[in-house]
Amino acid sequence: MELAEFCYNNSEHLATRSTPFQMVTGKSPIVPATSPAHGQPPSDVNEEVSMVTQLNEERRRLWEMAKANLEKAHKRFKDFVGKS
Repeated sequence: MELAEFCYNNSEHLATRSTPFQMVTGKSPIVPATSPAHGQPPSDVNEEVSMVTQLNEERRRLWEMAKANLEKAHKRFKDFVGKS
């Protein structure tokens, strides 16, 4: 699932002429090397794994923040509609 999500978020859309990832972050993603290039293993696999772990933690933190903000917005909308 994550590969499909990555591909979608890095596909340019006709309407915006940019990728969803670029719209959110303003830059292109860092793609870690997970397979050997030209038969040679990555120079420092542990460093790359650490980088991926940090990216995942940051992504999870941003998702939690976005979820909390969406829940707040939903509550404000629900409260507003309930007053009418």
